[in-house]
Amino acid sequence: MSSTDKPSILARLRAVPGTVRQYHEIAGVGEIARRYFVINAFDGSLTTLGVLAGSYAGGVTRAGTVISLILATAVSIGVAGFYGSYQVERAERDRALREIEESTLTSLHDTTLYSASRYATVLVAFVDGLSPLVASLLIMIPFFFVPPVSMRAAYYTGGAIAFVELFALGVFLGRISRERLWLAGVKLVAAGAVALVISLLLNRGAGR
Repeated sequence: MSSTDKPSILARLRAVPGTVRQYHEIAGVGEIARRYFVINAFDGSLTTLGVLAGSYAGGVTRAGTVISLILATAVSIGVAGFYGSYQVERAERDRALREIEESTLTSLHDTTLYSASRYATVLVAFVDGLSPLVASLLIMIPFFFVPPVSMRAAYYTGGAIAFVELFALGVFLGRISRERLWLAGVKLVAAGAVALVISLLLNRGAGR
């Protein structure tokens, strides 16, 4: 094939959305990514709410300290989520590919199925890593405005953001399960409230 027969860069770029949609359908990644998103965003919100509770009960009065704690927690959760889900998803999909290869006695390398499997693995890992990271970072925003905002107001606002996130995730789950949206949202908010109370009690007990 001559260089003039090769598709241009622009043509390749135009083909990307269609290729991604094809990979998405072949790998069946939509439901898996959605599940990872909800689970890990919930983890990020709940964990960061615990960090806020511990900082508040511990009398942390420097915004920079709270930001550092949340950032360290968010990065840890994000990296763990990305790496863990990548390894698990790759192992599962590689096993499925090997089973197909053994049953058909053919190699699936350089096939659309193989590429779709790799696409799904990376996409799921990114969703798993980014969802708790974003959820945690949003809760951290009020502390960037101290001062003029007081630390107490930043704590309360951060906590409010966490509960809004939990409610939104519950509504999202309610849409999937066709449950009453407000009820699904309240369920996750209740889980957050229980975690907050336990965190405050534990920190108060440890401080005695």
